[in-house]
Amino acid sequence: MKPGNPEPDRHHMPQETPPNTVLTRLECSFKGKTIALEVVVDLDRCLANSEDPPDFYQALARAGKVDPYSYLYEVLESEEIHFSEPTGLAIGCCVEGQFDWNAFVQRVRNSGDVQIVQAIAEREMGVVDLDAQAELKAALLAAYREGLRAGKAASCQGTVA
Repeated sequence: MKPGNPEPDRHHMPQETPPNTVLTRLECSFKGKTIALEVVVDLDRCLANSEDPPDFYQALARAGKVDPYSYLYEVLESEEIHFSEPTGLAIGCCVEGQFDWNAFVQRVRNSGDVQIVQAIAEREMGVVDLDAQAELKAALLAAYREGLRAGKAASCQGTVA
């Protein structure tokens, strides 16, 4: 290492967020054959479009080149989708083959809130690791969320002429 070039501070290096994905699988019998479909679903892309749960059956059908207007598609829809191999924030939302979309959306929201208050704590108070100070983290999150609620309430009141 050259003088004047300090080693980068590992705490201040941008952390890459892992993608949020889940592997979906479905198996059924159709005309005497076993049909097995699987696809990795990019949950970030789904969430960017809407907070409504994605149509996992359509994703599987597209991956298997199944016409959504076919009888095979109807058979697919009658079967249970198995979810596995989650990544990112989806890890805590995939249990015993089931995926909790609403819990995933909440985790993504919470993650965004934590990133915001972490940046504020670091900038205003010099706190680099907010997780090490659980009470401070909880207080900052509560204040941040209360501010969001107050801002939404104020914007809904409008002005009286």
